[in-house]
Amino acid sequence: MKIKLLFSLALILTLLLVGCVNKQTPEITTDDINKISFDLIKKQTLKEGISYSIRLVNQSDFVIKQNDVFVYYPIKTKSGGSKGNEYKIEAKGNKLDIMPGGKITLDVFMPFEGMGDKSLLVIEYPHIQLIGYLETVDNKHQFSIGGDLIKE
Repeated sequence: MKIKLLFSLALILTLLLVGCVNKQTPEITTDDINKISFDLIKKQTLKEGISYSIRLVNQSDFVIKQNDVFVYYPIKTKSGGSKGNEYKIEAKGNKLDIMPGGKITLDVFMPFEGMGDKSLLVIEYPHIQLIGYLETVDNKHQFSIGGDLIKE
């Protein structure tokens, strides 16, 4: 009787351990990252700068962990294009964990003061950038997305 009980306990313990070990985070793909989007809710031009309200939507199956969202004005190039800009403003109202299906509203104020020569910037088409992690905070799960904030 004791041998059957010990054998049953050992079998149950083994099954529990195997069940815990085999649970892995599903592989994250670019399709998952593409399910994260931004929508411009409101743009307001003031004397001191421009204010933006932005909705971040997580339609992926993963939690967005520890993320930073920035808005910046691209720099005009001589060839008629544009390039990135190190002068970025971090969005306010961000959260550490944005659950699947979650939506948050972010606010950004881009002051004119300190901007320098505005004619060198593409103010009419600000860019947005998100740097964060999906599900786990490590190098394997880090991602970055971005693009035009104002879409036409």
